[in-house]
Amino acid sequence: MITSLRRWAILLANVLILVGILTFSTGFFPYKPLLPGLATFGEADSDVTPIFDKVIFMVVDALRSLIRAGAGLPFTAHASSPTVTMPRLKAITTGSVPSFLDVILNIAESDTSSTLAYQDTWLAQLKARDDRLVMYGDDTWLKLFPGMFDRADGTTSFFVSDFTEVDNNVTRHVSTELAADDWSAFIMHYLGLDHIGHKTGPRSPFMPAKQQEMDDVVKEVYTAMQQEPHLQSTLFILCGDHGMNDAGNHGGSSAGETSPALLFVAPKFEALGLKLESPTEPFEEFQYYRTVEQADIAPTMAGLLGLPIPLNSLGVFIPEFLDLWDSGSQKLGVLYRNARQLLNTLQATFPGVSFDHEADSSCLASTDSEIEDAQCTWSHIHQVLGEGTTDDAFQTARPILERFSQITQDVMSSTASNYDTFRLWLGLSITGVAMLLILPIVYKDCARSTYAGGFLAFLVLGYGGVMFASSYVEEEQQFWYWICSGWLFYLHAKSSSLKRDSYSKAKARGFNWIQISTVGLLVCQRVLRRWCQTGQKSTAEPDIARTFLPSHLPILWTLIILTYADAGRGLLMSLPSSILPRLGALVLPALAFMFKLNFVANDSPELLTDSFLWRVVEACPNAPSLVFQARVVFMGVVCFMLLAILSPTRPDKTKASNKLFHEALNLLLITQSRATNLPIFLVFRFQALMLSTMNLNGIEATITTLVMQYMTFFAFGGSNSISSLDLSSAYNGVGSYSVVMVGVLMIVSNWAGPIWWVSESQLLRPHRTVEDHSSAALLTFHIAASLVSVMAACTVLRAHLFIWTVFSPKYLYSMAWAVVNHLMINLAGGIGLSALQKRSPR
Repeated sequence: MITSLRRWAILLANVLILVGILTFSTGFFPYKPLLPGLATFGEADSDVTPIFDKVIFMVVDALRSLIRAGAGLPFTAHASSPTVTMPRLKAITTGSVPSFLDVILNIAESDTSSTLAYQDTWLAQLKARDDRLVMYGDDTWLKLFPGMFDRADGTTSFFVSDFTEVDNNVTRHVSTELAADDWSAFIMHYLGLDHIGHKTGPRSPFMPAKQQEMDDVVKEVYTAMQQEPHLQSTLFILCGDHGMNDAGNHGGSSAGETSPALLFVAPKFEALGLKLESPTEPFEEFQYYRTVEQADIAPTMAGLLGLPIPLNSLGVFIPEFLDLWDSGSQKLGVLYRNARQLLNTLQATFPGVSFDHEADSSCLASTDSEIEDAQCTWSHIHQVLGEGTTDDAFQTARPILERFSQITQDVMSSTASNYDTFRLWLGLSITGVAMLLILPIVYKDCARSTYAGGFLAFLVLGYGGVMFASSYVEEEQQFWYWICSGWLFYLHAKSSSLKRDSYSKAKARGFNWIQISTVGLLVCQRVLRRWCQTGQKSTAEPDIARTFLPSHLPILWTLIILTYADAGRGLLMSLPSSILPRLGALVLPALAFMFKLNFVANDSPELLTDSFLWRVVEACPNAPSLVFQARVVFMGVVCFMLLAILSPTRPDKTKASNKLFHEALNLLLITQSRATNLPIFLVFRFQALMLSTMNLNGIEATITTLVMQYMTFFAFGGSNSISSLDLSSAYNGVGSYSVVMVGVLMIVSNWAGPIWWVSESQLLRPHRTVEDHSSAALLTFHIAASLVSVMAACTVLRAHLFIWTVFSPKYLYSMAWAVVNHLMINLAGGIGLSALQKRSPR
């Protein structure tokens, strides 16, 4: 009866956790209301003459502020977090501020909210006047704008592993399209520079050649604009959708990630007389020229091309281009059109606020809020414009119009944080109830191990406090490294005490083994701590994976070979004496190694430079595709897992079945990890061996594996920044895009360490039903308490400067830890492995 109540309490608590997450998320990530339809010109807009009739839009993925090309007007564009491609393209084309939820929607290709098919963009405005559009490059454009392009050739980065093919697929169309006269917009999106950054970092030796290649494309385009008659009135825009950090990744909020380059190029700009130095030194980190918002691109393009500004744009026309118009009335028309469009979005968001009342200009000094400031400024605009639209009126109205536009942009950008506070507190309360529901069970279980229970309480309270400090959230790995050291000290003290109290003098020699095990565990932890530097401050510092091993390739490949040899040994030792399975245990690790070798040769060839293994790769020019090789490995792993699950088992052989499953899973995790991280699995082996000598009870084994899960997540290079997500192995064995398969493989890749320790926990802890429930209760309590801490921090600090750059990504990761790691891996996986162990013999 008690066991049944415990089971139902655990189940209810986990259901409440899911409900709490959903409720809180709908309040924390609200959809921003969008104005439907397309913008149109009013009667007064016909006076503004377009400057250009064509546009060439070139996106160099991950291009930071390094200006080296052509005559033009350069800027540093500010790309707000999240700095991933799809949200940034939304900002560039709509002029709006995408929701942070777009990071999740970007994964779901079929989700209609992740497309712009029904939103107003400068592409839709061009299409509305029957212009033709062509696009080559990143197929994200095809997903965002289905049916928009008259000619297109999308490029995917799924299995293109070199740095040239993705871009050659774009460049091969350039000459043809420059010679054609049937399009109004020619879009190019290059991916090679982004790939180089992800694989080898921004200071890679491959970077200069790639940047020169991009310069050559820019030169070809600009030369054609000068020489081809049909391109004489063409605007050329070169920009990055985002930048990259010092590790070559993006998604976060570091200066390198949020500072992409932006360059407007046209021979007509020479008449402006703006001669800026290029190249130049940054006056701040990655700030080479005046900074504008990426959202400003949309209204600026609209003005220069004679298009209506997209309805939901929050951008401000870049004033450097105003002198392209001769008359003050036209310049005034450009700014007034931008201000009126921003006013429409402001009124739609705040329908109860009136902008029709008359106000004296003196009200500017007495406004109490940005809304009141906008009301007063708009009234002042009407007073000035009532005097006429002469050149003098333009000089008077210009600063007021620019002020109003800037105020409105600031107000509307902040409305992306228009939280539903009721749902925030409700979601927090529901999750808190889940924590309190499970607390009595956890307290009763921990009472049997007082010191372990006390350590768990300290862990939960310490973690809760850390979540309220942005710097600690960014450097969360330090908390878990420190907690792991403290827990290892506890295990040493406990195991040493047991040896002294329980063993005879003849067996007291085992005490020395405990000392050795503790030292070994601490050494292993220190190695893992230095394996991948992570966090906001330490990402670019020297470490083992990105600094030492690439510089010592013989050591790297010796360790990799030992890792696969150990995986094969583990499979062999866990198999029955049947010849066929044991033969498979020899062949499968060898095939897995060959797949990894070919993968590295294509993905990171610098790791094979001057290596005898490179000659092995060259000796097999007709090797099967990487997709096929990965599928063979996956099928082999599945076969061994099925063998562990379905084979007849005697009570004395249950541990062997679970060991076989663990070894097959170990090979899968190795396959899904980066080459430079593979030796970590050797470290895991040593840690598991040493922990097995410490006679852990159920609570201690659960806390041990819990701490190891979080610590190893960071040891593999994970962090609370989206830029640390590793997608390099997410497409192994996938022939065409599948959100389910890619999602599962991405989870396995990024949670390889936690998954390994979930499986290992079944081998470390006693296997009794009450222990299973104790483990599930403890894990549920911990994840509920963690979510309460993060939700409380996000709610209390929702006006914090770093809410979208630090706390919001942390909440996304907390959701992943709760849904993916806790529910899917810890509970569902742990229950499945426990069921495997308790199977009755056939």
